[in-house]
Amino acid sequence: MRRAVPLALALLAVAACESSTAIRGFAPSPGSVDKLEVNTQSREDVQRLIGSPSAVATFNPNVWYYISQKQESWGPKRPWISEQNVIQITFNDSGRISSLKYYDLEDAKDITMVARITPTSGKELTVLEQLLGNVGKFTGPAKQTGGNPGAPTGGGG
Repeated sequence: MRRAVPLALALLAVAACESSTAIRGFAPSPGSVDKLEVNTQSREDVQRLIGSPSAVATFNPNVWYYISQKQESWGPKRPWISEQNVIQITFNDSGRISSLKYYDLEDAKDITMVARITPTSGKELTVLEQLLGNVGKFTGPAKQTGGNPGAPTGGGG
């Protein structure tokens, strides 16, 4: 019985360290992207072949992006991106493909977030000011003159 407990714990530890893979985004059927041809296919042809884009450029609706990403993790370690592919399709004014560009993880750039804080107007209160701030601001219970407080009364009549 004593041997079974360490063995079970060892198996549990190995199972907890199992790697996992998650694929997100654009997943074309095999060979469909290879069928794209510059200057011959329209937007409708592209949607029929590979589907709707993952994103459309904000300032130019003639640029479509198809984005896919493979994320892996192992045990308690933070997940990492092991593969990333972006297809950029640009259409000309007549709606035909004018260019195809392929990007992968090597083309990606790390973006560091700005740590600045936007100031707000007003005064920040300390904990003590918050606790004592309402002392003396409350009045006692209102005297009731009969009836339901806050209920509408009959008009002058």
